[in-house]
Amino acid sequence: MSVTDKFLDFAEKYGKYENIPENVIHEVKMTLLDGIGNALAGIASDKGKIGVAMAHELGGREEATLIGVGGKVSAAAAAFANAELLNGLDGDPIPHIPPTVLPSILAVGEKEKISGKELLAALTVGQEVALRLVSIFGMQMIISYMKYNKTPDIFSNSNESIIGAAVGNAVAMKLSREQINQALAIAAYYCTLPVAHDWESSMPKSMIKYAPVSWLAQGGVEAAMLAKLGYESNPTTLDNEFGFPVYNNNSKEIWNEEQVAGALGERWNILNYIYKPYPCCSFIHPILDCFNALIAEENLTRFEIEDVQCFTAPFNAHPDQYAVENQIDVQFSAPYCFSLVINGYGNGPEWQSKKALKDPAVREFMQKVHMNIAPEYAENRKKDPKSWYGRIEVKARGQVFKKETMYPKGAKVEGYAFTDEEMIQRFKDMGATILTDDKLDKAADLIMHLEDLENLDELFEAISL
Repeated sequence: MSVTDKFLDFAEKYGKYENIPENVIHEVKMTLLDGIGNALAGIASDKGKIGVAMAHELGGREEATLIGVGGKVSAAAAAFANAELLNGLDGDPIPHIPPTVLPSILAVGEKEKISGKELLAALTVGQEVALRLVSIFGMQMIISYMKYNKTPDIFSNSNESIIGAAVGNAVAMKLSREQINQALAIAAYYCTLPVAHDWESSMPKSMIKYAPVSWLAQGGVEAAMLAKLGYESNPTTLDNEFGFPVYNNNSKEIWNEEQVAGALGERWNILNYIYKPYPCCSFIHPILDCFNALIAEENLTRFEIEDVQCFTAPFNAHPDQYAVENQIDVQFSAPYCFSLVINGYGNGPEWQSKKALKDPAVREFMQKVHMNIAPEYAENRKKDPKSWYGRIEVKARGQVFKKETMYPKGAKVEGYAFTDEEMIQRFKDMGATILTDDKLDKAADLIMHLEDLENLDELFEAISL
């Protein structure tokens, strides 16, 4: 059976809420809490603000809500803006599926006036399809890191999520099997170029980041809408000799049909998200965890610390870790993030504030932080793909304090995973950027009981001004 047919079978079966395992439904709710919280906080980013401004320029029928700020535009325009908001602070989990899939399906779900159960089903299908594709194409980056301590010259970072968004939207729109197939195929042709390395190598960092999530989310809406109208693409592009995998996969040996579409409904990639406690690149998180722990344990201050040596995975996304000019630079500079912590900036939107960018104390301390490649990273990764080794050595008070971790906070490993209570609190902390406590309390409750909603009106009212 082809990859396409397996995806279509999966969409038909798990597009029905009652067929989805309880633990998967729970995880989808966690992705919503995390994603909407990130979108609410994203208004603090210039990237998010421009996304909202662009949605107003696009306008259209009043179909879907702009998260946080409120007001309605067309579903495609809302998906565009909400994706920029969700990805604005780089607080979204790994892999970077939610910025594309969640805003796209939320917009279509509101437009189509679907129920909470139908939204959960569409999000389940859309995210799992996206995760299967991204996990395969993302192997190019991991393999290159393990072999050469750098990313490959050509690779993508979650671009393929557009296909999951389109399939999830087709499910939400209750399209036929043939129409779902066309939505998938149109999205495959819409998928943007694998130019993540091009973005990584440029300085200062640009807002479009490793993938243009706003276009991908918007394209996911339009692919499903076009399929409904009878527009056609190549329905077998995922399986053809010269189809989608060839042009989006730089290493032919990586494409594995069984890994992409095998055991759908039995092996759920959605259960393996790594959620982020900090609004910055995940490569920085293990060593940030260690730094925070040492500060708490030893009560260290910025005046006492003479030097910080960091040992973790090779990191190429920011060529000059000390060149920080804008909010995106902040998200990919470990020395800067360490300095934010020791200078008392609150974990969240405050990290990327204009005040922090101009703070001389932040600039001063970051010069004490130095990055090193840890040989243990590759060794541990071979033993356990979930591992993400990090170690720091802090010189202070005439001695060297050391701390190491095998996993970052937020990984799906016992002792590291977020509890429901922590996820809800994170949602409220991020959402406090723009909403009142009453609205945040209500929104969290609605998300946790989404299956009880007849439509999504109450939810969107709670997550916007």
